[in-house]
Amino acid sequence: MKIYLLLIYILITTIAFSQKKEYANEDLESKLDSLITNTMESEHIAGASYIIVKDGKTLLKKGYGYATLGKNAKPVNPDSTIFRIGSITKTFTVTALLQLEDRNLIDLDKDVNQYLKSVKVPATYNEPITASHLFTHSAGFDELRGRVVYKKGQQIALEDFLHDKLIRLRKPGIVPAYSTFGMALAGLLVEDISGFTLEEYMKRNIWEPLGMTMTSIELTKNQEKNLSIGYEYMNGINIPQLWEWYHTYPASSINSTTADMGKYLQMHLNLGEFNKNKILNPETALSMQTQQLSINPEVYGFAYGFYEKNQFGLKAYNHGGDMLGYSSFITLVPEINLGVFVVHHHENTNLRNKVISQVLEHFGTKDVINPNPKRMNSDVSKFTGNYKWMSTCSTCLDSDKQKTYELTANKDNTLSGFGRKFYQVEPLLFKSYDGKRVMGFLQNNSRKIKYLSLGNVNVFEKVE
Repeated sequence: MKIYLLLIYILITTIAFSQKKEYANEDLESKLDSLITNTMESEHIAGASYIIVKDGKTLLKKGYGYATLGKNAKPVNPDSTIFRIGSITKTFTVTALLQLEDRNLIDLDKDVNQYLKSVKVPATYNEPITASHLFTHSAGFDELRGRVVYKKGQQIALEDFLHDKLIRLRKPGIVPAYSTFGMALAGLLVEDISGFTLEEYMKRNIWEPLGMTMTSIELTKNQEKNLSIGYEYMNGINIPQLWEWYHTYPASSINSTTADMGKYLQMHLNLGEFNKNKILNPETALSMQTQQLSINPEVYGFAYGFYEKNQFGLKAYNHGGDMLGYSSFITLVPEINLGVFVVHHHENTNLRNKVISQVLEHFGTKDVINPNPKRMNSDVSKFTGNYKWMSTCSTCLDSDKQKTYELTANKDNTLSGFGRKFYQVEPLLFKSYDGKRVMGFLQNNSRKIKYLSLGNVNVFEKVE
C-alpha cells in the first residue's frame, strides 16, 4: 500500500510539474508574441523568427510577418524561410577549424604560417600568430574597409584579398579586439588544411551531419525560392536591399533557417553532438563555452568564437550578426542547457536584444543593483581621458577623425563615461552602479593605461 501511494504521489507531482512547466512556456510565448509584434509594428520590421531550445528539445519556434513583401508576399516560416545570419558565420568557421584540431591536423598554439599555403602572415613581431589568437580576436590585425561588393563577379578570391591586408598593429594575445580579418584567415586555414572550399567543408562536416539542409554560403537554385529579402525602412517604406558579397566570407556570409540554427544550438549545448552525430570532441566544444581571453577574468571576454555576457544571473555565450537588411543573434546558456536564435529584418536593430533579454529574464533571476557597494577610494585620474574603439581601421587616411569616448573623474573618486558611473573594486577593475557593466584596464610596460574593456567586443585604446 505504501508503494502504491508513493507511486500515486509521484504521478500527481509529475503531472503538476509538467503542467507548471507547460504554463511557464505558454507565459513566455505570450510575452514574446506581444514583444515581437509590438516592436515590429513600431519599428516597421517586415519579418522575424526565433527558436528556443532547452534540455535537448525545441521549446518554442515561431515566425512573424513576411519574408517578402508586395504582390507575392510570403509569410515567415521558421522551418523554411532563409535569412542571412551575418557575423554568426564566425562561430561556424571556428567550429570547422576546431574539428581539424580534433583530427590532429592543426595545433592551436603553433604559428599559423606552418599550415597556410596560399598566404603568409607578415613577421611584424617576433611573436607568431596562432589559431587560438584568431579565435579570441587577439591577433592584432587592423580592421580595414572595402570588404564588400554588390555583384558576385566583383568578389575577390579570399587568398588574393588577404595577400596584402594582414596588417599587424600589436603583439598577439594581448587584448581581444573584434576582428573580421582574423576570422577570414581562420577560414583560409580550413581551406588550406582540408583542401576543400569552406562551404564544401562545412557542408560535408557540419551541415549534413546536423541535418542543416537549408544552410549555405552560396544559395542553391532550390534554396533561392525560400530566401527572405533583406529590408531597410526608409522614407516610410520597407525597401529591398542589395545582396552583399563579402571577400571575407568566412566571417559573415552564411544563410540559414531558424530550424537549422536550432540544430546548431543543440549540438553546441550537447558538447559537440546531435542525433548521434559527433561534430566536436566534448572538451573541444567546451572551449567555445569557456572564457579564453579577457582584460580581467571579471570582464566579459571571449571564448573560442563566442563572446561572454552575464544577464539576469546567467552566463551566456553569444554572437550577433548584421548584414544589409538583416539582424540576428545567437546565445548559449550552458548552465541551464538553454539556447536561443533570433533573426529579423533591418540591420543593427534592437528587436533581437529585446527577445534575448525576455528569454533570459524568464529563466534567470532579477539583476541586483547595489546602491552602496564597497569600493576603493584611491585617485582615479590615470584612467581619465579619451578612448577609441579598436575594431576600426587604424591605418586609413581618416583614422584621426575616428569617434572618441571620454572618461572623467568625479570628486568621490568614481569615473563617468559611456553613459554610466563606475566605482573601483580593484586597482584596474571598475563596476557600474546600475550593475550592468564591468570595466577593466590594461597598462603598458611604463604602467600607463593603454586599453579599456567594457566586455567582449567593446574594447578601446587610450588616445595619447
